[in-house]
Amino acid sequence: MRSISKACDLTVFKYYVLSIMGIGFFVFSILHTTNYILPTVYAASSLDAINQRVCDRLETDTSRLAAIMDEVRSRKGITETRVAFGGSDTPIKQADYWINFAAEAIAYQRAQQYSTVGGLKSGLQVLAGKVLKAKQQVAVVLQ
Repeated sequence: MRSISKACDLTVFKYYVLSIMGIGFFVFSILHTTNYILPTVYAASSLDAINQRVCDRLETDTSRLAAIMDEVRSRKGITETRVAFGGSDTPIKQADYWINFAAEAIAYQRAQQYSTVGGLKSGLQVLAGKVLKAKQQVAVVLQ
């Protein structure tokens, strides 16, 4: 009976470790397969300059996504404006919502003042996740 309990505990522990490793690998793979990794920072660069540079890059991506969605809407004959709130019922409205959400997050990120590299990195990773979500929603529309 005791050996069965130990075996069960070991099995549960293995699944727990594997799930943690899987989550870690997923996050690691997202961060390292995107272009949102912070560039090599030299001592002369201020955190604000780095923040602005990365926000410029993400804003370019978001603008491209918005242009893609404008083209999709024009090809499908949709004349409605973008959705600025949740509760959207079509993939096109969901993609528009996430693009708008990412654009607002970029504006918020630009206004932030960071005093540590860790805080800046964390803020930019959250922002990159929002832009990636917008890209995923646009990809759903294009399928």
